[in-house]
Order: sequence, then structure tokens, then C-alpha cells
Amino acid sequence: MAKTELTKKAEKLLYSYTNKLGTFGCFEVTIGFNGEYRGGIERVDYMTYSTKGEFRCYEIKVTESDFNSAAKVSFLGHYNYYVMPKELYEKLKEKQKIPWGIGVIIFSNDYYMECLKKPTKKQVSLGMGTVLMESMVRSLSRETSKFYEVQGYWE
Repeated sequence: MAKTELTKKAEKLLYSYTNKLGTFGCFEVTIGFNGEYRGGIERVDYMTYSTKGEFRCYEIKVTESDFNSAAKVSFLGHYNYYVMPKELYEKLKEKQKIPWGIGVIIFSNDYYMECLKKPTKKQVSLGMGTVLMESMVRSLSRETSKFYEVQGYWE
């Protein structure tokens, strides 16, 4: 399915927001291998790993129907967030639809992003941490391959 302009904007802002020294990120991280994890393909919209050993998972939602869809949300990290337009957050907050323990990062224009609700830290087992790390490495390799298919850095 093609991404909307609002989703692309959210991705660009999220990348800038998380692009810090000691933090490494990847979009569309597929968890597990060949659908072995939780009985099917599970994908995190964006995941970061820090040199502190912490994983953060971000699910981008740009409409209320997107938020309410049957698509899985993969909150597997130490810290987990919804990323959404400010207007959507206000609507969902009013309806009390934001789950406990999940953070919310909002964006409202071409350069502004803010964490309005901090997440609660989850324990991630050593085994799950290994699955997340392997999944992120595979997804980063996929993204690197896409980059080189377009044009190599040497050209």
C-alpha cells in the first residue's frame, strides 16, 4: 500500500527527531524471520537502538481509522510510542483511546515534533532483545540494498 503524504512527513520528522549521537534507527523493521514470531509477519514502523542498550518502537498513525485498524501494533521495545498529528491526538485523548504505558509524539507542521506523553519503561528479555537486534540488522541491510540499487555512493 502506498504511503500518504502525511505518513511520509511523519517519517521524515521522526527521523530528524531521533537522529542523535549513539542512536541508530530503521524504518519498517520486520520482527523475526519468515513469520516465525507470534504466528505471522509483524512489522514496526520505526525502531531505534541506543548505545544504552534500549530499543524504542514507534507506530505512525495519521488518521483515526488508521489508529482503529486491525493492523497489529508492535510495541516490543523498552519504550514504545504512537506518532501522530496533534489534531488526531486531541481527538483520541478526548475519547480516552491512548493505552496506558504507551508514549505519544505529535507533529503539527513541517518541522515541529514533541513528546506529549512519556512511555513507561518495559522489561525486554535477553531473548527478545536478541530477536529485536537481529530483526533490525536484517531490515537495515534491506534498506542499504535499496540505497545501492538507486545509485552507489561512488558514482
